[in-house]
Parts: sequence; C-alpha cells; structure tokens
Amino acid sequence: MKLKIKQLTLFLILSGAFVFNACTSKPYPIEGGDETAKAPSNSITLIFTGDVMAHNVNYRMKDYNIIWDDLRDDFKRADFTFANIEAPVDTTKEASNYPYFNMPESYVQAAIDSGINVFSLCNNHSNDQKLEGVLETIKTTEKLTKQEAAKHNKVYFSGLRKEKGSAYTYNILEKNGWRILFLPMTEILNNEWASDNINYIKLTAAARKAFIEHCKKLREETKCDLFILSFHAFETEYVRSVTKTQDAFYRSLLEAGVDVIWANHAHIIKDRLVQINPETKQAKIIMYANGNTISGQRTRPDLSSKNPDSERDNTGDGLMYEVTFVKKNSKPALYKTKNIYITTYITPQRDYVIKKMDKTFINYLYENSRKDWAGYIEKRIKINDEQTKEKIEWQ
Repeated sequence: MKLKIKQLTLFLILSGAFVFNACTSKPYPIEGGDETAKAPSNSITLIFTGDVMAHNVNYRMKDYNIIWDDLRDDFKRADFTFANIEAPVDTTKEASNYPYFNMPESYVQAAIDSGINVFSLCNNHSNDQKLEGVLETIKTTEKLTKQEAAKHNKVYFSGLRKEKGSAYTYNILEKNGWRILFLPMTEILNNEWASDNINYIKLTAAARKAFIEHCKKLREETKCDLFILSFHAFETEYVRSVTKTQDAFYRSLLEAGVDVIWANHAHIIKDRLVQINPETKQAKIIMYANGNTISGQRTRPDLSSKNPDSERDNTGDGLMYEVTFVKKNSKPALYKTKNIYITTYITPQRDYVIKKMDKTFINYLYENSRKDWAGYIEKRIKINDEQTKEKIEWQ
C-alpha cells in the first residue's frame, strides 16, 4: 500500500525547559483529546517500558522493591504495563551476570508488585542457561501467574515454548471491554541453544516474509481490538539510528495487521513513529527501542561533564511510553501519548534504582548534596531531548 505521507517531527521536550519537565504528553485531534482531560470510560491506557536486566550490581541488592518506588503510581494508572525480561529465570541455579544471565525469581516478583503485568520472555539472552533454563523459566513464570491469580491479579508471560517447534506462544489481554493480542518475538539469539523452544525467527528475507504472513493470518483469525508485537531486533547495540531495512520490515508488519510494534535490544532510547488516519483517528505505532528500564550497565557515570554522551551513559536511561486509545465507532482511535524519561540512579548506598528525570528528582539531588549527579541528570535530559523524537505521519 502506497501512501502519500505528510511527516511532522516533534521534539519531546520544549527546548530551554528541559530541567523542569522530563515528560511530555501529545494529545491527538479527537473529541476531548486534550492533555489534561480525563480519558473517556471506553479508553485503555498502556505503558511500554524497555529491557529489565539484572547484572550483579542489581541482583546483589538486599531489597528489589526499592528499584520501582518512583514508578508505582504510573503503573497503577495504566491498564497494562509491558516489560522485557532479559534473562532466564531458572530457580535451580544461582543468579548470574553477563554473558550468561540468570535472574532471581524475587527480582521478577518485585517488578510484578510494582504494577508491571505483561512480560516478554524472548530475546537474545533467553537461552543463556540452555534448554534447561528455558523450561525452568516457563515453570517459574507459570508459578508466578498462579500465585498472582490467587491474589486476583492477572499477569501474563509469553515468548517461550514447552515443546520443540510448537506454535508461537502469545497472550490475549482483556480488560474494560478491550481485547488485545500480544505476541513476543526475537530475531536474535546469542547462541542457537534451544532455539526451537523460543519465539524466534532467523534473520533472512524468507523468514521475515513468512513471519509477516504469519502475523496477517493471526490477526485475521483472532478477534481483537489491538495487535501488539514485542520484537527483539537484530541490530547494532548502543546506536540510535534505524536502518532503512529494519524500518521497511516494521512498516510491512503494520500493513499485515499489527497495530503496535514495541521493539528493543539497542539498550538506548530510539525514536517513535505514529501513523494516524486523519478521518478515523486510528493509529499504528512503532517504538524502535525504549532503552533499559533497569540494568547495571551504567557502572561509572561520568559526573565530570567531560563525556556525558558516552555509549555506557546511554544505557542508563530509558523511556516509558504511555499510550491511551479510545473506541470510536467501535474501532480503536489514538487519544494521546506520553513520554516519560527514566534513569538508573546509583544511591549513596550503591543501590541501583529507577528515577523519573524531572524537576522533583533534580531538586532532591541538590538538596541531598549530590550536585554532581544533579548536573549529570540535567545533561542526560538534554541529550534525550535533542537525540530522540516522535514522528507523526498523517496517512
């Protein structure tokens, strides 16, 4: 389908005011779609985070719950919050660091307790503990799902497969009259171990073409309001740019029936693309990468201002992308989006916690004699402001 496109590029934060506002909302032109208005009752709000990682500095913390304290209210506001678990969760083995990760079950439980309720399990580290780790991760997440159900809390995990070569696993999310198809996939594995037990496609033109057809068929056969695809991309890490080939592939998936592509792997924040039909207000969205939500990759932040834009510093920041849809003539229309920058902050006690990059956090740093960190975060906000954006295409 060829479209005549008018493209509008919007910077996420107003230049010159970056210290005072590290999150912005973009209301779209439907009735009542203003930034401050409460969304209608027929709406659904989704928050997409990024990669949840556990390096040794993370899993050695005594209390995992403090990681999420700054975000609980945001997650509570959302109907579904999405995260990518970038490690096996094998309780038969000790927690382990790069290059072969293994995440403690309690680390995942803390994320659930914060309000995250939809998890992708497939990425380049899914098979770090080989087939046994894949199968143990399935057992662990099934146990967590049952435990939460007993507390009347629904959580969803998918992306791994019990049987070799069985159908891709996915979730059907239902709430407030909405039905969402959530399919996680990866096209990169660090090793081929147990690849037939993971939602995995090889990086070939034929495999991509077949997957596009798979998505088209799945959408046709599944009754849903939205089709969300989590995609762990085969791409160069720590680079913000998106190749023409990758972009074309994502656009083909949108044409095949996917509504939202939530991509990751780069460990830094990339752009967002919003395609809007000006008549129906229906929208398609691509998140090219939301960066790290929590990790230990930022181990030595440069607080001297000599090089605040290093690759290592970029891995310490992430984006929470909040999207609200409403039903218009029984179809999902885009109501508004919100960009919330977050960062991994290393406390004086050497705990790694997530903080929103805003005036409140900067004031806290100045008030607690962390002037170096305050200046550093101000620079990080400016970098994200200048180097990431939301693109609008009117179809």
